Amino acid sequence: MSIFDAFASTDARVNQKVDRVFRGVLALIVTILLLSLSVTRADAAEQRPSPVARKAEVRGTLASLPPIVQPGTSPAAPSDAGTLVATFTPASPGQKVTLERQTRRGWKAVSTATEDAWGSASFAPSVGTYRARTTTDGRTWVTGSVTTTRWQAAFEDEFSGTTLDTSVWNDQKREHESVYAPRTCARVDPSARRVADGVLHLGVALDPALAGAPCDYTSTRAAGTTTGTSPYLLNSQISTEYTRFFRHGIVAARIKPQRAKGMHSGFWMLPAGTTYVDGTPSAGTEIDVMEFFGENGRGNETISSSVHYYEADWEKVSLGDMYPTARRALGRGRSWWNEFHVFSVEWTPTTYVFRVDGREYYRETRAVSQADQYLVLSNLTSDYELGELTSDEMGDTAQVDWVRVFDGTSRQASRVTLGRRAR
Repeated sequence: MSIFDAFASTDARVNQKVDRVFRGVLALIVTILLLSLSVTRADAAEQRPSPVARKAEVRGTLASLPPIVQPGTSPAAPSDAGTLVATFTPASPGQKVTLERQTRRGWKAVSTATEDAWGSASFAPSVGTYRARTTTDGRTWVTGSVTTTRWQAAFEDEFSGTTLDTSVWNDQKREHESVYAPRTCARVDPSARRVADGVLHLGVALDPALAGAPCDYTSTRAAGTTTGTSPYLLNSQISTEYTRFFRHGIVAARIKPQRAKGMHSGFWMLPAGTTYVDGTPSAGTEIDVMEFFGENGRGNETISSSVHYYEADWEKVSLGDMYPTARRALGRGRSWWNEFHVFSVEWTPTTYVFRVDGREYYRETRAVSQADQYLVLSNLTSDYELGELTSDEMGDTAQVDWVRVFDGTSRQASRVTLGRRAR
């Protein structure tokens, strides 16, 4: 063998060894990629669970509502198209729901959606007669039918421009109010709120007229009596107290609440003249459509909705509570201060129905007001929460995108039908 043949033979062996190493590394990379893809698919499957086949009887309802379903992270113009909300109980999140429209040739499928955590799916169809259906475990369930209409708001404000419309809204300058909600250290002032980019910002600020002066407060709550010292503050509280009154209907606002604690944002109604008749709620109540008290650090923050009236000597009677089920409206991994939602109350002569994005979470048939009432939007610092307010939270605001009222004086504003098993 020549020296050239020896080099050639050695070269071949080296090339073979390099080739084997390269193939091994390549196989390892492919294996890692396949494992990573498998984990990603598993994670995705975990995030999007398969619908659960319902073995029991399913109750299906279809509600025809005004356009009160509009979750999102940005301001958006309201719609005039009606909303249909189909709800199936028990819920099967992820289950397909089909909306059908009645035609001369029968029922025609026109849209599909999937059930959310409420067991609900919402649609914004044109005017017509509709029903919804879903199939699970080989059985089909169908709701009753409803006919949609175009809704005309009796009142609305989209907060366009850069200033508040003072021909509609007024600042309720109730300094250090003590009867309805003790706020020893706060007064309402227009400098604490502003309008910008189509949104009303409701804030809290230091009172420059009393800068540096300490305010001593005492708060008595169910948990006991607390005392403390706070700077004097400015709050936001606007209303239609002198300009717009409503009696029954659907009252709605699209709101992104504040994150800060030590304050609470609210959308509520008070009786004309802000007067009550002892023990007679039909003469007027406080209707709290929503209140939000900020981040609590536990990740279970939710909305409060309630109705209040008074007995003699300002003895308050309260109905309602905090409603954990309302959190179903939130997007995955998100909080109330990340998103706008439409909070509403349907107020009829016999009932209050509280909803978020068209999903009902509280219904009350007691203490129903039959009086004219006005709207209030606010961000307040009551004495009982001052201990949680820190200086770095002063810049936070609750954001109101729009407010609308749909009249229902002579009828129930929404229509809900019950369904059945189809086959």
